[in-house]
Amino acid sequence: MPADILIIDDNRDAAELLSDLLDLQGYTVRIAHSGSEALQRMAQRPASLFLVDQQLPDMLGTQLVPQLRAAAAGRPCIAIAITGLGVADRAQLTGFDHVLAKPLAFDAFDALIAACVAQLTPPGDPSAD
Repeated sequence: MPADILIIDDNRDAAELLSDLLDLQGYTVRIAHSGSEALQRMAQRPASLFLVDQQLPDMLGTQLVPQLRAAAAGRPCIAIAITGLGVADRAQLTGFDHVLAKPLAFDAFDALIAACVAQLTPPGDPSAD
C-alpha cells in the first residue's frame, strides 16, 4: 500500500496547495488544521507520512508528532516538519525525521516526499512501480 500522507497545517491555503501538488502526483492525501483534528484523522485511518507545521493553534508540532507515532500503532511512519523557524531555532524540532523550511523549494520537497514514500513502501509492493 502506498504511503498515506497527512498534512497538518492551520494555514488552509498552504495545506490545500500541498495537497493539490501531492494529489497530482497520485498520492493519497488528507488535511488537518489542528493537532486534535490530526489525531481524529489518525483514529479514523492511520497515515504513514506526516507533514507538520510546528506552530499549530492547539499545540506545537513537536508535541503532536509523538502522539501521531503512537496512533500509527507500530506501523512505520515518517514525520516532516514544515516551518518558518530560522536555522538557529530548528534545533528545537526534536522528533521529526526531516525539516523543511518555508518557503518550500518544490524540487527538494518532491524529492524528499518520493524518498520517504519509497522508504515506507514494502519491497515487492506493486504500488511502488
